[in-house]
Amino acid sequence: MDDDTALDRADQVRLYLDTLQARMDPDQFRVLGQLLHGAIATLASPGGEGNIDIDGDDQVHLTREVKDELLAVMAIVATGTMEHHIVDLGDGAATAMDPTAATDEGAVQRMRDWAAQQRSERERTESVLRGIEEASKD
Repeated sequence: MDDDTALDRADQVRLYLDTLQARMDPDQFRVLGQLLHGAIATLASPGGEGNIDIDGDDQVHLTREVKDELLAVMAIVATGTMEHHIVDLGDGAATAMDPTAATDEGAVQRMRDWAAQQRSERERTESVLRGIEEASKD
């Protein structure tokens, strides 16, 4: 595709979403839309703070596929390209990587190690906070 016919980010997102809508379960696509709305609102808010809530009845539609597609759409928004791969980082975490990095075992392992370190730090913090909460009850 030459520069005169290249799609801008918004057109790429629309094309990707149109393709998803044609192949995805309607309830999953609706939940993806809710996630996207919340993610874009969070990005647009001062300080990037926000909350994305999915109703209890819709939790069943919040599948790994939906989460991966959210990553894919956000990668298009962030990079302006549709060329990326969703890479499993373990324990339910995933990330979007450019094709070169996604095929580089060392780069993927570094991302997995980083994700594991983040999970470990989060677990330690949660453990300390639980300890403080329990101690304050006594």
